[in-house]
Amino acid sequence: MNKQLVKTGSNSVKIGISVLLMMAGMGVGSGNSRVLAQEGLEDFSHWAGLCRTFLEQGQYEEAVAACDAAIALNTNDPIVWSDRGDALFALTQYAEAVASYNQAIERDPNNSLLLTKRCSGAVELSQYEEAIASCDTALRMDNNWETQSPAVAWYHRGVALSRSGQIEEALTSYEWAIKINPNYSIALARRCAILSELGQGAEALTACDRALQVNQNWGTLNPAVAWANKARLLKSQRRYDEALAAYDRALGLEPNDAASWTEQGIILGILGRHPEAQLSFQWAVKINPQSSFTLLHQCANLNRLGSYEPAKAACEMALQEGDGNWGDLGPAYAWVQLANALTGLENYEESLAASNKAIGLNPQLADAWSNRSVPLWHLNREQEALAATERAIAVAPGSSLAWFNQGRILTGLGRYDEAVDAYNRALRGDANVGDRPTMADIWVNQSAVLYRLERYTEAVASADSALGMTPESAPALYNRALGLMALRRYGEAVTTYERAIQINAENADFWAGKGIALRFLEEYGDALAATQKALELNPTHSQALINQEIIMEEMNKPNPTSQN
Repeated sequence: MNKQLVKTGSNSVKIGISVLLMMAGMGVGSGNSRVLAQEGLEDFSHWAGLCRTFLEQGQYEEAVAACDAAIALNTNDPIVWSDRGDALFALTQYAEAVASYNQAIERDPNNSLLLTKRCSGAVELSQYEEAIASCDTALRMDNNWETQSPAVAWYHRGVALSRSGQIEEALTSYEWAIKINPNYSIALARRCAILSELGQGAEALTACDRALQVNQNWGTLNPAVAWANKARLLKSQRRYDEALAAYDRALGLEPNDAASWTEQGIILGILGRHPEAQLSFQWAVKINPQSSFTLLHQCANLNRLGSYEPAKAACEMALQEGDGNWGDLGPAYAWVQLANALTGLENYEESLAASNKAIGLNPQLADAWSNRSVPLWHLNREQEALAATERAIAVAPGSSLAWFNQGRILTGLGRYDEAVDAYNRALRGDANVGDRPTMADIWVNQSAVLYRLERYTEAVASADSALGMTPESAPALYNRALGLMALRRYGEAVTTYERAIQINAENADFWAGKGIALRFLEEYGDALAATQKALELNPTHSQALINQEIIMEEMNKPNPTSQN
């Protein structure tokens, strides 16, 4: 019984009966020459038996050729037509498979298993009404299931209903399949997916775990289906580490599953593990180079890595040569990410055009409005930029990205109190670690605004919050050091500058700040060394030049203890 459920394109075949007279030698593939080497052998039982043997051994092209030879000798045997259909199904030649099942059904019209096979083939051809009708007929006749049971018809009926968007009806079909066969793992795995989609997470998880525990009756599939469904469910519950572990199990069983590689990459991105995410997306693209969904997420991840040229190429590939399957995002999000890449490349006019395209496709996409504000800001069109963030907030009041961008614009306009409020709203929004803006990004920017408002203790606290999430954030360390300097906590400031220098020893501001803090501690020798390092990196650094002059004056003052 064929149970593999692989989406295909828009192939079509009518379910009606048509006569196919297959002659020996009309099979597919290069394996036929060996099968047909025995010319002149006109023994139907030989060819029919050889067809079944090849089918059971997974040699599907040879099986088709042998079946064709048998059918050339006897067109009236439904078993050979059925075996031929099974081999073609395994070769993903679904239209021909359904045609063969039709021939078998014409010769054995009361065979429920044949009707179910035709149902499964019609599902793969996206002919869902015909599939459901065929499975219903199989269940109504309830005759000749061979080694199977009505559970298989309920299962394939559920698949047809699910793919046609009839989710609750599909759930009922899966539950009938499981009632008949409680150890039907693939039906349990599909039930898990439906329950998850219906928001019944606890029941869904139980169904997936049951499928894996039973580990029987997967058809031509395997436990990777249940592991992948479980991973998606865990992701929806923000149990990201567990979801990654589940995807690892799924990919260990099905390493060519592009969808699982993509979903794994998305989770790694949410966790801020962007280099690892990129590896996952690369595997997915290698398997399915035209997946718009994968290319879009690869583009977004490359943007987060600052690799804007490759990001631009990935987004353009998704839009121009992709398969048009965008998942739940749609092409507008690809234009948003293309705009991000163009902004990173400082092509602000092109970025604005891409943002406008995204808005034209989906005016209710908050990210499109929010990201439109960025090139406008860079083009010094601040009021338009501010208006774009307001549109984004009107669409999605909980968008951290929209509030974050508004905070940046308000800061640039000198409206610091409003900027603090905007950053506070961003912190209460939908920001995730790993997604831009991260919580750490928001805390860093908020600390800078609080510093400008001379709210130094709060500025240090905000920087500390950023460091709690990303301890290696040099901007957070720098802002913290500035706040500590303003609070005259010079020793802590020196320590903080040193941490920043460990991350980026080529930043003149860090060395200059350390030199100033050491001067206030009257450690003039070390202060001079730090200041000179800053000037080595940036000879025109104004604060370092001033500090060097003050330090030299202090060092040249006579020491009172040495005077008589």
